[in-house]
Amino acid sequence: MHRHPTIGKYLASFLLLVVAIPTLLPRTLHADQSQPKRLRVVVFGAHCDDPESGAGGLITLLARGGHEVIVGYATSFRGDRKIGGRPEAEVRRAEAEAACKIMGATPKFFPYAHEKLFADEATVKEVSAWLEDVKPDIVVAHWPLDTHPNHHVVGSLAWQSYRHSEVWNLYFFEVMTDRQSLGFHAELYLDVGPVRETKRQACFCHKSQDPDGWWQVHEAMHKRRGAECGVEYAEAYTLVEANPGSPLLPVEFRKKVAPKN
Repeated sequence: MHRHPTIGKYLASFLLLVVAIPTLLPRTLHADQSQPKRLRVVVFGAHCDDPESGAGGLITLLARGGHEVIVGYATSFRGDRKIGGRPEAEVRRAEAEAACKIMGATPKFFPYAHEKLFADEATVKEVSAWLEDVKPDIVVAHWPLDTHPNHHVVGSLAWQSYRHSEVWNLYFFEVMTDRQSLGFHAELYLDVGPVRETKRQACFCHKSQDPDGWWQVHEAMHKRRGAECGVEYAEAYTLVEANPGSPLLPVEFRKKVAPKN
């Protein structure tokens, strides 16, 4: 969720993704509800608070449905920065652990500093190796077209890992759309009204990040996406493509409704 002053160095890979993603628009608008088995889902975010704010409703619903959810946090600190006299990583990770406990998920923390998180060959290999070890059925990650370099990098890491594997389905989520996520293609809508309070509690675990401000931004997004699909509060997702034989998210998605005249 953090602001970052530079993005120029990421422009080349950003533009490549601009070209690539539109050719992979979702082939299905609704997840298959007939899957009885317990699935393992990885939700991969940049900072401690991004998965909660972008996909906290989904995480909670999956966990309540008996599925295993692993929340990956790519970065939790900047250099030797401290918060209240404690190392930033210690504070941020404790907040994320509390949030995951509320949502019913398991956290995974990567060792990258904000300023050293890149979608380079070494990091792609490390993230891909981790995913190969975890063996997820589904990965949900940042939409790659984002003004925040860390968000963009995580989306790119997920995308490149997917291209190396293609044995799991890849979805993207949005954060602070039109401020950070840009050009997000909302295809799948999830009614998060029943778990909105749980999501809010998880987000407010991140006390060091002043959640009052950014929660209001996401509340506006909930209402915007809810209006688009006929409910009060919703999260939106997009599926890269439906791989034959690979499970889809086992939740009931809604379609976009026609606007009222």
